[in-house]
Amino acid sequence: MEWTHALAGNNSIPQALRKLIELVNADAALIARTFKLDRKVKYVARCCKEEGKVWPSQSQTQAELVLGDNFATAKAGSIWTLSDALIADKAAIPRHLEGDLKDLGEVIIVPLDTSGGHVDHIELHFRHKPAQFDLDLLAIMASTLASGWSNRTPGSASAIFEKGRNHHLKEVSGNKRVPILGPQNPAGLSRCEFRVCAMLKEGFTVKKVSEALTVCPTTVRSHLSSVFSKTGASNQVELLHLLNRRNDADRGSNNAETARIG
Repeated sequence: MEWTHALAGNNSIPQALRKLIELVNADAALIARTFKLDRKVKYVARCCKEEGKVWPSQSQTQAELVLGDNFATAKAGSIWTLSDALIADKAAIPRHLEGDLKDLGEVIIVPLDTSGGHVDHIELHFRHKPAQFDLDLLAIMASTLASGWSNRTPGSASAIFEKGRNHHLKEVSGNKRVPILGPQNPAGLSRCEFRVCAMLKEGFTVKKVSEALTVCPTTVRSHLSSVFSKTGASNQVELLHLLNRRNDADRGSNNAETARIG
């Protein structure tokens, strides 16, 4: 129900994705669109179960490795696993992917749409081999996930990508970047996202932010996921650098003040 509501624009897709992580005991999940011609990837949403002061980097898709020759033709609602792909291929993991896969026990792909010039899919990452019960549950839900995607509001995926592009930091006159928490709010943060960022900048952990705002940590992480998308940051460390960066005008003003005092 949450998945259907999210695709109709009445709920948050990252929140629906996080619920899926909880249901099948995955460690991370993503929804991605890969264009068949140039294999360029666009991410609709990415979520990770880990929490703490420093967020892990956003998960990268392994769809081409898992789907192999079936990448462009895999049936929507089917289930594909990294373990099966490696057994079938009987080859070593490519060197450039060893780092991405070293901490993963399994990767599961559920194609959502392969009929056009792109491949849309849901991807689940597990640090350890998933339990059979979780695999069975995912098998039951796979067709529903695909049918929900096919019945989504027309143009909704394109709108999400466009929204992500527009919400990246905007350049102002003179190619100077304005502060994320400045009055111009260049990243288009919501009021809640703005408050979360302000508290992180002051040194609050996710747990402390949730306590101060009297919301659950999951809600804070959902806000942060949206902030990452809007600012282009891939983890909390990068976000903190952006939050603490001062624009050229500020630096110039401070340099002038220092010279005057000196």
